[in-house]
Amino acid sequence: MSRAFGVGIGLVLALLCAGHALAQPQNRTTPPVIEVPTAPPPEPSQLAPAGSQTPAAQGSVPVRITDTPVPVQVIGQPKTEAEYDAEQKERDSRAALVDQLSVYAALLVAVGIFLAAAFAVQAFYLGLTLRAVRRSADLNQRNMTATQRAFVYLGSLEWSEAGQVLRVAPVWANSGATPTRGLRISTNWKASHGELAGDFAYAYVRPPDHLFLGPNGRAEFGTVHFPMRDVQAAIEERMFLYVWGRATYEDLFEGSQPHFFEFCYRVNVKGTAPNNLAVSFTQYGPRNRCDEEARQPAEASA
Repeated sequence: MSRAFGVGIGLVLALLCAGHALAQPQNRTTPPVIEVPTAPPPEPSQLAPAGSQTPAAQGSVPVRITDTPVPVQVIGQPKTEAEYDAEQKERDSRAALVDQLSVYAALLVAVGIFLAAAFAVQAFYLGLTLRAVRRSADLNQRNMTATQRAFVYLGSLEWSEAGQVLRVAPVWANSGATPTRGLRISTNWKASHGELAGDFAYAYVRPPDHLFLGPNGRAEFGTVHFPMRDVQAAIEERMFLYVWGRATYEDLFEGSQPHFFEFCYRVNVKGTAPNNLAVSFTQYGPRNRCDEEARQPAEASA
């Protein structure tokens, strides 16, 4: 009787517990329960001894699974109108600054090109100026040298009657401020039945005389003598009388080239021989020149 009463009390308590569990709120989440498969039943030989219980006999074990956390992106507050205006102004100012820098860079490039062109023009005109100065200095040097150096020329031809000959004496002059060096003078004459040809060879029979002529000096060198019979033939216009000469010399300036002067004159005779003569001289042919005139064609062709 007491056993039946105890069983009845136990059933009442069990029902009360079940009702209490059903009365709890349903919004509480319960973790999922994964049923773990139990191991296959052991062989009879592997049975545990009596009185011991295996895990399989104890039933399934509940396992709790925790979900992986989801990354959360925080979205800031939307920008205001003032902030948009400030950002736009900053972009505009940066663009304007870039444009100004581009303009300044282009101006610097243009200025550099202009300065380079100006420098090239200045260098060109400076070269022209230096060339002109050098040419002027060379010209001044040449003029000074030409003024100071010895310059020998035929000052005059003096004549006189000397018995049965007509004496003709060249008078040489040095117009320079310095004396000659290595002066050599040669003279000759000819009585021709006609005028001298253009290709006539002005030869010299005697060797040249080595002489000296000081600055601004004058002296007779190379006197020639015409026989009176040739003079009479010239008076009668049956012959022509010629006298020519050449002087070669150097000056005292270093680097200068040798100089020369040569002449050729026709002797015009009138009157009666031997004591009543009138003599004059006329330049004849291309051999009346100096070294400067002789170099001009070569320099012009060069």
